[in-house]
Order: sequence, then structure tokens, then C-alpha cells
Amino acid sequence: MKSRTLSDILESEDRSFRKLILLLAQLSILIANKIPRALETTENVNPYGERQTQIDVWSNRLLTSKLLRSGLVKQVASEEMDQPVEAKRGQYSVVLDPLDGSSNIRTDNLMGTIVGVYSDSVIPAKGRHLLGAMYFLYGPYLAAVLGLQDGVYNLVAAGRGSASKRFVSDGEPHRLPPHGGIYGIGGLRRKWITIVREFAESLEHRGFKLRYGGSFVGDYNQILMNGGFFAYPELVDAPQGKLRLQFESNPLAFITEKAGGSASTGIGPILDVEPIGVDQRIPTYLGNADLVAELEELMGNQTPHSSAPA
Repeated sequence: MKSRTLSDILESEDRSFRKLILLLAQLSILIANKIPRALETTENVNPYGERQTQIDVWSNRLLTSKLLRSGLVKQVASEEMDQPVEAKRGQYSVVLDPLDGSSNIRTDNLMGTIVGVYSDSVIPAKGRHLLGAMYFLYGPYLAAVLGLQDGVYNLVAAGRGSASKRFVSDGEPHRLPPHGGIYGIGGLRRKWITIVREFAESLEHRGFKLRYGGSFVGDYNQILMNGGFFAYPELVDAPQGKLRLQFESNPLAFITEKAGGSASTGIGPILDVEPIGVDQRIPTYLGNADLVAELEELMGNQTPHSSAPA
């Protein structure tokens, strides 16, 4: 099968949206090249109290400035900033996690950039209004997963030249494999609510293997490619979990649904959550639809206080 370039994948999209995705892809190449030269940490923390690496700051500045100067983007909201920033003109609003998993940088483990794109929406915005979402993976090779209205595409930076031709794909929309065999759940096991612990034990009894490396996009990508279940759940001391609705949960929920899976808060679709702020967190359960439905059924059957640890 002949490979298709990123430009080929985007050929039926609106011209301005196509330009935006190509710009993001080009910037991902710059970030991938910067990573080996940016191992130091700063003394800063982001608005969520998490320590920032040097490249967190650099990648946020790069993405934000280039997007706002492009003439395409009116508003950018980033996990590394406490408020969205705006340009004088532009059609799109973009949400960013500039470098997810940056704590992995010293051990050379997976990191990534998460992006959500809205047209004519003001952030915070409902995930159901996303026009598209994507993430880039900085691992043994540079890869991109692009979620469009017509499906999800896997691309690898294996070509030559600019991003438009460098990112290549088989051109076939990706679907979650129907019979997954891996799972990943964030947070300390002793802090999982009872239902989550029991569900994880059930998966293990069915032969599911644990895969968890501390990078949301890295851990999620294994589920997307192989099938299975990922969660950063409600915890006994953090009932909203850890993941940010705008920057993390909505974009990957969009990709999950477009790939034929389900994305839930435990009681309903993530994409239908009405946002109350850019800093909002949400319990996040992603993966094969049957597994997510099974988890939702358990959540729906819980009795008062049943989420306390045994």
C-alpha cells in the first residue's frame, strides 16, 4: 500500500485548518530536536503546582508564540499558563499540554504534546465542540496521532523535507483493536476507590497486562494501538482525579471516540461535560467501549460510601 503524507490526509480539510495542523506538525519537529539539549530543570512551577523543566517553559513559549502570530489562532490556553492568551485575529482556539510527561526527560522515556482545536469557540469549551485533536510522541521516533471528524490517523516522521511531507501514514483510519489485552491506571493503588481496584483485579484475572510509564500520551498510545483500558481515576483523596479536562481529557476523549472507543468520567461521556474553568480536572476512563461500559456499570451500581478503601 502506498504511503500518504500528512498533506494527503488533510487534502479534504478547510485550507486554514490544514495550515494550522501543518504548523503544529512543524513545531513538533523543533521540540523533538530540542529535547536532547534541554535536560535541566527550572525553579518554576506551573499553575497546578507541578515543577517545570526547562523544556516545559521553552515548548510552551514556542507553541504559544507561533500559533498567535500565525493569523490562524485567536486564543491559546495551555497547561503551563494560568489564563488563555489572545491574538488580535484568528479563527481557531487551541488548547495545549506542551510537553506531557516531561518528568520522564532524564530517564529518556516517552513524552508528548497534546493539542485540541476548536473553531469559533471560546475556551473553556465543551469537548463535543472540538474540530480536531492530535498528539505527538517523542520516543524512539517522532510520531503523530491525528483525530479528524472522519477518523484517526497514525503518522510517523519518516519522510523528508517539511512536516507536510515528512509525516507519512498508510492513510487508513485507525480503529481500536476489538480485543485488547493491556491496561494502565494512574495514581497510587492504595488511593484508588474500591470499584477501580476491583476492576483492575478483574482485568488482571482475564490476563490483561499492566503498562504504565507516567506519560499520559505514552500510556494512552499503547491502548489506542493494542486495545484495552486506560484511566486516571477518581481517588480517595482526589475525587476529580488528576487530568485536566481542557488540555488532556477532552482531546484524547475525542480521539478515542473517533477510533471507535469510549471516553467516560465514570458516569457519562467526557465530551459532554460542561466546563466550569480552564483548570478543571475530571476522572478519565478511556479505551474499548465494552470495557468502559463495564466500568460505568460498576460505578452506577455503587452504594453510598462504597468508594472508600477497604
